[in-house]
Amino acid sequence: MKILVIGAGPAGLSAALNASRKGNEVQVFEKNSAVCSKICGEALGREALDYVDMKPSKEFIIREVKGFRITFKGEFIREAPFGNLNNAPGYLIDKPLFLNKLLNEAEKNEAKVFLNSRVQSADPKTAKIRLQGGEVVQGDLILCADGSGSLARSCLDYSEYDTAVCVQSRCSVPEELNPEFLHLDIIGEGYAWTFIKNDFANVGLGLPGSSCSLQSLKSQLAKYMESLKVKPLNKIASAPVSIGGPLKSFCNGKLVVIGEAAGCVMPLSGEGNRFAIYGGSIACRPNYRSEFMKKYGRNMQLSKKILRLVRNLNDNERIDFLKCLSDPLGVLEGKRPQTRDLLLKPGLLIKLIHTYLL
Repeated sequence: MKILVIGAGPAGLSAALNASRKGNEVQVFEKNSAVCSKICGEALGREALDYVDMKPSKEFIIREVKGFRITFKGEFIREAPFGNLNNAPGYLIDKPLFLNKLLNEAEKNEAKVFLNSRVQSADPKTAKIRLQGGEVVQGDLILCADGSGSLARSCLDYSEYDTAVCVQSRCSVPEELNPEFLHLDIIGEGYAWTFIKNDFANVGLGLPGSSCSLQSLKSQLAKYMESLKVKPLNKIASAPVSIGGPLKSFCNGKLVVIGEAAGCVMPLSGEGNRFAIYGGSIACRPNYRSEFMKKYGRNMQLSKKILRLVRNLNDNERIDFLKCLSDPLGVLEGKRPQTRDLLLKPGLLIKLIHTYLL
């Protein structure tokens, strides 16, 4: 089978590597001059490596991380250690090096990767794509791994697709934060993150797209960096992140969507790398969507409801909610909060029940 992959991010390169290992002819088309152009905190759960049959390596892993430290507007709330999660340990990675590792492995299996190759259109009936220069490439299957602005929008239902706006800058290392943890600071309807590498930190902030303008978000991030007493090392970059949950259909004819193009991001946490890599690993299977929904997709749907709950809470209720949860990492993974956790907060419990009845 000749498989045409649009996009060389985690989903596209996972798809290319797994499909090429099975003997398929694979061509990947990436519009940018290099992989990993989108902002990212660059954290990755261990099980993501299983989906590309890759061992943890110092080539791309910077360090293991113990879990999250959660604050609310700078005030410490709690720790959430990874412990015995299936996804543990967690890693901080150099994402460009990781993606280039996937790219090189795919090329070893005779996949062809074309950078600076923008795809203008993709036909789900014929499996043909047209490049910006006019060249037409014929395939047997098209895998769209081209993010939130996917070409698949013209042939699939994106009516429930929703995005948050995220901004991030590389900064000097905050002196008071423990580099062995990922740091989340809940701010209104969204959160800020600080993921500490060796000699710099990725500091970012994300809010639902309807909450504020991009310029306002950049200003908020600049103030947040000031509060951390860090200096920006590059300009603030921005990107949309899917928070609407998986599309109702991943396929139209000979066209299939994977990763963020399919809405496969955990709405509450914004995590996407692991799910993109898993989706890419199974995208050529006839029951691809049902497999994805069973493993991760249903949790994403629940996560969307939890996000709706969090957005409807006031500041004090958000603090109470964070403190009450017996399994905060489970909730970040899309698991339903335990009713018993909120028995002493009847107002929160009522809002939780109402959220799940909608």
